[in-house]
Amino acid sequence: MCAGGGVTGAVYEIGCLRALEDLLDRRVRDFDMYVGVSGGAFVASLLAAGVSPGQMYDEVAERGHHPFGQTPGDLYRLGLGDIARHLGRTPEVLVDAVVTALNGKGRNFSDLALSLFELLPAGLLDNSGIQEYIASVYKARGIRDSFAGLRRELYLVAVDLDCGEAVAFGAPASPHVSVSRAVQASTALPGLYRPVRIGDRDYVDGGVKKTAHIHLAIDHGADLVICINPIVPLENSSHRGPLGGHLANKGITYVLDQVMRIMLHGRMQYGMERYAHEHPEVDILLLEPRRNDLRMFSYNIMRYSARRVVAEHGYRSVREGFEQHRPQYKRMLARHGIGIASPGSLPDGPRPVLFHSPLARSLAHSLESLRDKLA
Repeated sequence: MCAGGGVTGAVYEIGCLRALEDLLDRRVRDFDMYVGVSGGAFVASLLAAGVSPGQMYDEVAERGHHPFGQTPGDLYRLGLGDIARHLGRTPEVLVDAVVTALNGKGRNFSDLALSLFELLPAGLLDNSGIQEYIASVYKARGIRDSFAGLRRELYLVAVDLDCGEAVAFGAPASPHVSVSRAVQASTALPGLYRPVRIGDRDYVDGGVKKTAHIHLAIDHGADLVICINPIVPLENSSHRGPLGGHLANKGITYVLDQVMRIMLHGRMQYGMERYAHEHPEVDILLLEPRRNDLRMFSYNIMRYSARRVVAEHGYRSVREGFEQHRPQYKRMLARHGIGIASPGSLPDGPRPVLFHSPLARSLAHSLESLRDKLA
């Protein structure tokens, strides 16, 4: 289960998954099902396509400028078409606002400024680059861009904008849609990206409803859920906290970021309590950054340039968490036939290979796939 968290959240999850590959005696790609929300939908769709956490980690942590074949421009394309259409309404909106204000029909000139918001499009950017990338990965691996063509169950969550309901693409009752299009819908962060229209419905980021949708895994028969949640509020006890002072002193961006994290994490905590009460037979292993983790708090969730640092941090965080809670995690995982590697047998950590050509990268990935098939 990969929860929401934007670009940095997805990269953090990749680092965590890479650590699980080292720690567990079962490959992450051999899990029965994957559930992804927002940035986690991107990661889950790659796992379902057979892309290993090691391959993902090498992509994001290498020093190149185009991990996953993506540039910042692919992620942050301007929605020029929508912007042009809305700007075309400028005369109509302004004339209506001025006439209404002059006639005294319950509006004044302060409303004129608010009317300008009607000229803004539904989203400033277009995330079609994400859809195109996922489609290209599936094509390169000879996999149909379809939920029905996958060897593992995959559920990707988006929210229907007009009715406010969460939709799990991949479930039998969900609209028929390609995996790549579902990822695009699940990652359409409101305000930043325009909603994604599928059929006659508009969809936005799946994290709008819940940060994680653990119930999907439980409803489909999971008795063990490993959930990675990258978004937690910062525990900053005034002068003794990691910031050395009150959050409010740092400005509005810190305040808004913390408030968002409090809201999202509050829903996560409520969900965990509910699952424990309603499904005591299900084990849920929740992996999160520490509450005093200033590094994860310092990076904006859409910070593309921080991918190497965040991936390494995700890896180390999970390793440290397993060391701290080893007896508890060992008992939980043993109930499901999964073992944990002993501390002495663990590698120091991943060292990304810096490929200097597409041919070298392709050859290395082919060799890894061959090794996996023979294992």
